[in-house]
Amino acid sequence: MVIKLRRQTIDILKILKEKKLECEASDLANELEIDYIVLMSAINELKEQKLADFKENEVYLISLNEEGSLYLKNGLPERQLLQILLRDEIKETTIDDLLQKSKFEKEMFYIGLSNMKKNKWIAQSKASGENKLFLILEDFPENDLEIFLKKFGTKNRLLYNSLSKDELLQFESLNKRKLIQKERKTQRIIFLIEKGKKLKINEIAELEQISKITPGMLSSGMWKNYNLKSFDVTKPGPLLKAGKIHPMVNLINKIREIFISLGFTEIRGPIIESAFFNFDALFQPQDHPAREMHDTFYLNNPKIAKLPEKDRVKAVKETHENGGESGSTGWGYQWDENIAKKTLLRTHTTATTIRRLADFYRNNDIPPIKVFSIDRVFRNEKVDRSHLAEFTQIEGIVIGEKVTLCDLIGVISEFYKKIGFEKIITRPGFFPYTEPSMEIAVYYDKLDKWLEMGGSGIFRPEVTYPWGIRNPVRVLAWGLGLERLAMLKFGREDIRDLYINPIKWLRQESY
Repeated sequence: MVIKLRRQTIDILKILKEKKLECEASDLANELEIDYIVLMSAINELKEQKLADFKENEVYLISLNEEGSLYLKNGLPERQLLQILLRDEIKETTIDDLLQKSKFEKEMFYIGLSNMKKNKWIAQSKASGENKLFLILEDFPENDLEIFLKKFGTKNRLLYNSLSKDELLQFESLNKRKLIQKERKTQRIIFLIEKGKKLKINEIAELEQISKITPGMLSSGMWKNYNLKSFDVTKPGPLLKAGKIHPMVNLINKIREIFISLGFTEIRGPIIESAFFNFDALFQPQDHPAREMHDTFYLNNPKIAKLPEKDRVKAVKETHENGGESGSTGWGYQWDENIAKKTLLRTHTTATTIRRLADFYRNNDIPPIKVFSIDRVFRNEKVDRSHLAEFTQIEGIVIGEKVTLCDLIGVISEFYKKIGFEKIITRPGFFPYTEPSMEIAVYYDKLDKWLEMGGSGIFRPEVTYPWGIRNPVRVLAWGLGLERLAMLKFGREDIRDLYINPIKWLRQESY
């Protein structure tokens, strides 16, 4: 049976048969000087005939930024300084004279000077009393870094995965100097399958296709000489690439609607928080490891925060030292107000919850009160596939008389069912500022397993008593991480994808 293809598709098939190897789609489009979309249209036609196919890979492309492009044109700062010395036949000079001759900004000058020494082009000496520089070589061939830099002159962008071991070292050098920019891209690799390799060109006929019949064709009978392009009405239409709301924003809005439908009110708090609201008011001792620099981002400006009313600060102080009015024995140490005044980027949205408890005291509010928060928090974490230094927490509390764990389980179950999880279980857990505490797990049918989603419990008396919330009034609380929920919902295995925004994923998500 003769296979019919469009003329351009036949030409591309010939080229693929000549190459015999896989090739990258954008490279082939540039080589043939045709539009990328035209090439992929031909490949899709070959794919329909089971002659060719393509695979997609997520790759990184590297290119020079504006400063790097300037150095590609004029040379790296060290090479520019060397050219000044060679041009003026200077073998010995002072740092100040060279700075004046170069007309460089000081930062750029000293970067160049440092790299000249590293390349062993010059030596520095103060033996004569002056800070002098000496040329110590006769020849100054291009080094590996300059050779690698020139690669960007022939290709604007390089494939990170294709760099050799030596080139990776040069890439790291340019990257440390902040001359490189990196972007993620979907790479399409084209290849012939077995049928396409065996097919002979003389077994292919040129296809003359039309998508519509004109009145002239009908009256003349010429329509009989053409093949009508077939339309498969069951196939989806072309993928729209219009702007749309980010999936994370859609998820946040959905969670916000669920809370509001359950009678909750949204609260917000400051990102820059005091250690008092972030730690002390939650009955966390001032020597707790979570307060250390390796976990928390402390600030130098502003360095201290304003504390609430003196009587509330005193109540928290007494709770730490001896339990205050909570019935606890406290931590048994001398509480330091100066430590509580330290400023930091909040490590959890529970700091906002505590501020709401403070308002409850000030305003003499009457329970029940139901509030929630969806907001950014910060931890001094190493960023990897499961951790971020900046992420989002979802938190809800209920202040009410004689509320119990049964009420908490009811609210939590309703919340997670509205998100889309039908099976929810709770089990005993431990969290520093709730007692009793519960862990929450949901059944995720796509993975066929139970997944831990967050924590919950009733705030301890040491947390609520300083704000005038005493038995039988209690505070139910629970929370979870937005990104953990988003990774499940969107099927992402790397938490960074949620903010790096791979285009392929974003296009797949619904509007």
